[in-house]
Amino acid sequence: MTRLDTRSAFQYGLAIFTLTALLGLANATQLFGPLNRDALLTHLHSGTLGWITMGVIGLSLWVFGGRDMNMAVRISALATAAYVLAFWSGNFQARAVFGVIMLGVIYFWWWFVVSPGFKDGFASYDDVKLMIGFGLTTLVLGSTIGVIVQVILGTGNSIPATTDLVGAHASAQTGGYLVLVSAGFIEWQLRGGGRRTNLGLTQIGLLFAGGFILAFSVLLAQQLGPQAAQALPGVATLLTLIGTILVAVRNGRAAMAVSWTAGPKRHIAIAIPWLIAAVVFQFFLVQQFIAAQGDVTKVSVGLLHSLDHSYFVGLMTNMLFGSILVFLGARMAQWPWADNVIFWGLNVGAAAFVAVLLIVGSGEGKAAFTHPVAFVAPIMGLSALLGVATFLMRLQGAQATAPAVAHAR
Repeated sequence: MTRLDTRSAFQYGLAIFTLTALLGLANATQLFGPLNRDALLTHLHSGTLGWITMGVIGLSLWVFGGRDMNMAVRISALATAAYVLAFWSGNFQARAVFGVIMLGVIYFWWWFVVSPGFKDGFASYDDVKLMIGFGLTTLVLGSTIGVIVQVILGTGNSIPATTDLVGAHASAQTGGYLVLVSAGFIEWQLRGGGRRTNLGLTQIGLLFAGGFILAFSVLLAQQLGPQAAQALPGVATLLTLIGTILVAVRNGRAAMAVSWTAGPKRHIAIAIPWLIAAVVFQFFLVQQFIAAQGDVTKVSVGLLHSLDHSYFVGLMTNMLFGSILVFLGARMAQWPWADNVIFWGLNVGAAAFVAVLLIVGSGEGKAAFTHPVAFVAPIMGLSALLGVATFLMRLQGAQATAPAVAHAR
């Protein structure tokens, strides 16, 4: 039968994603003027936690199975929404309190994924489950560092200048967590689970090592010395790039076999080139940070935002939209015309948005509708909002049996 907890996680994630998309549209068009830092942090965290991590929770429940955990999903959604609103409030104490609560939620779901391995042995985990487990382990690392930042600020202290806590937090969340979990869910949706292969284990090792080394080389850059501080981020990104190529090689044939004119799995398939693009952008961004030697004004803001949106929209939103459609199966009677609009609008809009960022720049501080970003971002944002409305409506009616998808064993 349909997992109600997975459905709930998707529904809560989509609801919070509405805020992400609306703030993104406001920021891109500058219709209401520049957004302040609190609103931008709300845009970021409603997307990464409210949308992406709630979606990852739903997919993890689907993959690992077990008893219904709808109440845990509801508590997680409530904690996530509270933390997102704490960012919007600008209140450092609220961010610290709800950050600690949110960290507890993340540890809970990490334990849900890894505890069967401690009980039965991780030899029982296939490639898919291992990728999810290592991905959530990196999420725990990055989230712990992020909440430490919020606690430091919430207690009235200053972030230590000797460590780059914010950079380490961001590096772990993107270069580690998102790469690993997306690779796992892409493989599961395209080829099913049950395999434990040497090539798969190599891929997992490369991706985990890349994310881990990148986060700690950023965190401890001043303690490592100039040579190590410059070499390690490049090595980490190279490991991630090789691991990403293995993702494409191992899943490429299945991705090319999907229908590109209709069906849910085209969202999953197109996530692979977006993953490659994101890691390539990460490689160049790391090189810029090394060359800048601490002067962040020398780092391209357009490249930074291209990296973010390749991960968050191109990779994760496609992967989650496709997974929701697979979850729905044949229950897609409402607005059948919307599927093509969502797929092409989201991807053409995101590609145009990234191209403008790389060629023209971000356009921050410009007046309303005076920068090309203001004209391409609505294609992406409105397509995402159409997806939210369409999928929420369909999920509400999902009561029958779940679609036949090979579960990871």
